[in-house]
Amino acid sequence: MAGQLLGPSDLCAPIPEGATPEQCIRAWLDLMATCEQFLLAGLKRENASASDLREAYRRWYAGQMEEHDRMMLHLMERFLRHGGPHAA
Repeated sequence: MAGQLLGPSDLCAPIPEGATPEQCIRAWLDLMATCEQFLLAGLKRENASASDLREAYRRWYAGQMEEHDRMMLHLMERFLRHGGPHAA
């Protein structure tokens, strides 16, 4: 599991049987809020002041978007190399 961001799905808490879509969405939002708190805590640990924290978050987010863009370009190039949607 080295290098992976997510563990195996069997380690995840299952969605309760009979959960409504609203309950699933609420659980997802709670998870995202928790992840944000972990991210901010990690950034705060590296940066003491609130203004530094905002700047650290901006730098982190910009880095994430650069990485995302690089990955999308790589995937598009790979898709085109292998013939795209009209490959014979």
